[in-house]
Amino acid sequence: MRAATQYPFANLVLTGFMGTGKTTVGRLLARALGWVFVDTDAWIVERAGISIADMFAEDGGARFRQWESLAALTLSQGERQVIATGGRLMLDPANAFDLGRRGLTLCLAAPPAEIVRRISLEEGRRPLLDVPDPAAQVERLLQQRAAAYGRFPQVDTAGKTAAAIAAEILNGLAQNRWSPTIADTHELTVHYPDGSYDVVVGRGLLPRLRQWVTGPAALVTDSNVGPLHAARCGLETVIALPAGEVYKRLETVRGIYDALLAANMDRHGAVVALGGGVVGDMAGFAAATFMRGMGFAPCPTTLLAMVDASVGGKTGVDLPQGKNLVGAFKQPNVVLADVETLETLPRVEFNAGMSEVVKHGLLASPALLQQATLITPDSPDLPSLILRAIQVKQQIVERDPFESGQRAILNLGHTFGHAIEQVSQYRVRHGEAVAMGLVAAADLSARLGHADAALPAQIESLLRRLGLPTRIPPSLPVDDLFAAMGRDKKKRGNALRFILLRAIGDAFITDDAPATAVKETLRILRRSN
Repeated sequence: MRAATQYPFANLVLTGFMGTGKTTVGRLLARALGWVFVDTDAWIVERAGISIADMFAEDGGARFRQWESLAALTLSQGERQVIATGGRLMLDPANAFDLGRRGLTLCLAAPPAEIVRRISLEEGRRPLLDVPDPAAQVERLLQQRAAAYGRFPQVDTAGKTAAAIAAEILNGLAQNRWSPTIADTHELTVHYPDGSYDVVVGRGLLPRLRQWVTGPAALVTDSNVGPLHAARCGLETVIALPAGEVYKRLETVRGIYDALLAANMDRHGAVVALGGGVVGDMAGFAAATFMRGMGFAPCPTTLLAMVDASVGGKTGVDLPQGKNLVGAFKQPNVVLADVETLETLPRVEFNAGMSEVVKHGLLASPALLQQATLITPDSPDLPSLILRAIQVKQQIVERDPFESGQRAILNLGHTFGHAIEQVSQYRVRHGEAVAMGLVAAADLSARLGHADAALPAQIESLLRRLGLPTRIPPSLPVDDLFAAMGRDKKKRGNALRFILLRAIGDAFITDDAPATAVKETLRILRRSN
């Protein structure tokens, strides 16, 4: 057997259903290779200070999945490790990307009856199999996971001892039987009451647009993005809009309608939105309303649009009185996030998109906050950051697709941010305004006694490390900002609606923030750093 240092991968990752022998086989492999063995479940329990069963009892496993993301991200940065993963960890495309980028992943497999028999001999409780018919549960879950597990090379463990399985794997490694591979596309499926759509993240998606969008289609883009990327999409009808938030208005959408009519488009065709959030909002609104609705396929070209605006079905345009005051819900047919488009994105725009990444991390993903500080526009790990950020929004919008309740927490920082944009006449970018708004929301949270006094400084420090502004320009008057908040579409009657934080991962909605406290936050954050 060759020296372990000669393998073309930094880590060996074992995935597969529970009871397939990942931990026992992993220990044997680590010993033979002279590498470190890590069991992700044990890694999580040690750091979380709570058992997995208790985590599931708390919230059905949401906290445990957050810990799994953190484990995948952290362990992916090490080397000479044999990593035995929990049965669902590698089903998450972001986790699979992280651990697979520098590791070889093998899937251990066994028939349902043998899995049940093995588990019955183990000590401890398996929450997923705490059901009247474990065998049926195993078979059902294996069927659900078949496609995800099938992406990895399979090692059949049926009727074999752990030592025999380990020996088979070592022999395969010596013979170069398997090679580390990274898929060029990664998919998430977003469900809503009447259907679902895929979000595809990868490189080189635009030239393959017709794999996902069939039939008549019109490309809506803007004067900045069109010259760079429109030709790669291969669509004959291209509608180029003037670039900028100041053009996100009904008059511009009327121009889309005229162009669609001129191209003889009807409701059986689709609008493809190639651009940032502004293009996506207007193209989506046009798709929702032209002939009472047609197909819609966002192809976001900014980080901000990829992680936020393109997912969830919200579209809209601005009025002079405020942002997004006219709009509609329009669920996409597919979302294609081609990360190659980010190579032409100015760094200041990339940084602006990181504010929405941080927002999602503050809402539900400590791993995302950690990863954000490690990512640059040319980072090979950028797809996993985008996937992980999208997953936060996916989980929220699936529970509340039409923003009738908890989906509103996605507006963290936006009541302040939208006011900053409007009063600055959109000279402040949306992402930069959101960054300021996140600090303002944290300050208001602490000011009202909901959060620790150190939280605003913690969030501000993170945003500064990402190159984002955190203080409101002194040129924007407090009274004007407060008045703009009064026109925000999120308000309820005369009450301003804010999303505040008790702590990272614990956001809540309130209509009960005193005007004096809000204005004091604005005054404090208008001061120079």
